[in-house]
Amino acid sequence: MKDGERAAVLDNHGHIFIVAVKLYPDHDRVSGEILSIRDVETEPETRVSLCFGLTGREKTEWILQKGTEVGVSSFYPFVSSRTLVQSISLSAKKQARWEKIIREAAEQSNRGHLPILHPPAYFEACLDLVEQAHQLCLIAWEKAEAGHVDLDSLVRQFTGGSIALFIGPEGGFSEDEIESADALGYQAVSLGKRILRMETAAIIFPAVVLHAIGES
Repeated sequence: MKDGERAAVLDNHGHIFIVAVKLYPDHDRVSGEILSIRDVETEPETRVSLCFGLTGREKTEWILQKGTEVGVSSFYPFVSSRTLVQSISLSAKKQARWEKIIREAAEQSNRGHLPILHPPAYFEACLDLVEQAHQLCLIAWEKAEAGHVDLDSLVRQFTGGSIALFIGPEGGFSEDEIESADALGYQAVSLGKRILRMETAAIIFPAVVLHAIGES
């Protein structure tokens, strides 16, 4: 950028600053003069968390990027009986890369807050953690009867502030895993008549929910 050019700066607290860039002759410093401040209006009032099974690098990164663009507020990666990845360990390098992908996607989509990336957890532990932090917990299951629980109506009637969405890995959820979720009060819902790929469901689910509550 050149001296005097304007840039938009986000503070991760819901504000956007328009600043004039000041470059110094030694090229070792840069500053910005704040010209105006306004609230970012792109953040959903309802906090939507996406819980997804750990998978290959490209799919995971795609889910984090597109989920951020759609409006997901936090990500909970998990390991279940059928996930391609069976370890919850996460290297510092991968953690940094995932956070960078989220940050760049948030900047691109003009988000007011950076989505939170929670550490990977085993499925049962993730169920407990998420249930305690959200008022409505939904789990997408291909065997849930379409129409038995109407997703659109369910979400439209919701008046709380946080919704958790679980999508299964490539192999889907086992019957035991669905029973565990049901015991904690999760509601199994259908995403339609067609079977979606994991990475497709990961974007469709929060997009449909945010649209239903008028925050897409």
